[in-house]
Amino acid sequence: MYDYFKKSEPIYFIFPINGDCVNARDGRIDSGTLTLPVSVFAPPHCEVYICGTRATEGDGVYTADVAINGYRNTLVAENRTEGTECRIAVYKMENVINRYRLSSDDNILFLADITKHADTYTSIFDNPYLALYKKAHDLYGAKVHINLFYEFDDLARTLFSSDREYFNLSMMTDKFREEFRENADWLKLAFHAKSEMPDMPYKNTDTKTIRDDCIAVCREIVRFAGPECISDSTTVHWGEANREGVRALRALGFRSLTGYFDLDESDLPYVSYYADRELVLHVHERDFFVDTEEDMIFGKIDRVLNVDTLDSVKEDIPALVNDPHRGGFISVMIHEQYFYSDYEKYLPDFAERVLYACKYLHDHGYTGAHMSEMTAEPHVNEGRSLLPR
Repeated sequence: MYDYFKKSEPIYFIFPINGDCVNARDGRIDSGTLTLPVSVFAPPHCEVYICGTRATEGDGVYTADVAINGYRNTLVAENRTEGTECRIAVYKMENVINRYRLSSDDNILFLADITKHADTYTSIFDNPYLALYKKAHDLYGAKVHINLFYEFDDLARTLFSSDREYFNLSMMTDKFREEFRENADWLKLAFHAKSEMPDMPYKNTDTKTIRDDCIAVCREIVRFAGPECISDSTTVHWGEANREGVRALRALGFRSLTGYFDLDESDLPYVSYYADRELVLHVHERDFFVDTEEDMIFGKIDRVLNVDTLDSVKEDIPALVNDPHRGGFISVMIHEQYFYSDYEKYLPDFAERVLYACKYLHDHGYTGAHMSEMTAEPHVNEGRSLLPR
């Protein structure tokens, strides 16, 4: 297991750690330069320098202000008394302050509906589910990211009281391809999983399984919605994947993965890919984190809108805005199935939850954004294409 914190080393960074993504809320900005308060651990009474600046000692912690200018920065801490040093990579995230993202998981039924009504719908937004997201976009500037299943199968049908038909993405009409493309600036689609069940399908995946499932979804997106609609970010079903699975997605062109980075009732990592408990607790308080070993950016989902009550949503969104570390970029998410009255856990206030979150953030100075905008690497991603290959 990779050691992200290096606490067994004679000198190590406390904040930031290797892979941290920093922004204006972590320090102070002056003429584009971020001045960051950096802290490291080293034995007491030593001569410690951080990026060439003599650090101030206090209880075994050494601190110094460091100027961060470019996207990827190498920070070096030296204990000149003992001749030891450590190095980390820190990423300065531009344009993340006062931005928000709306995403939805477990999606496929709205596509089945559009296909079923292809002869009568004149627009994809005749579909009530997509009409809600367009309303959030038109009124509050939301940019919407939708993660797709490949199929709605017999096991998924058991969660609904009505007799819904089998559907997979190869059955999706391409009648509205141009309309999807025209709205691709704010509406993105991406791979989620093959189907609703089993739970956590990629927690112990092999490369072929996740790769095949992902390609199957992305090829159909290109067919019925155009390549402009594909995002290079996703939330894998249940936010769980081992390193092999994450490497497979990175090789296919995915740049970022989002998850809860939280602990469950047993105090174990939950919706956190392969992160261990210590890393989960760290990422939980951040917007983004780069696993430099896998070259993958992870994003924290701040609030799942279908969890708990509407009143709790109305309490949590303002609290996030005021959070000193997580309030810069706010990511909210919901699951499609809760929209439908025949679903076993139907939420009649589904639309109200979505619109409340978007309106509150909009009214408090936030603008919609995609993960790809937040995680773009200057001068690196130009010309890079995603699936299919």
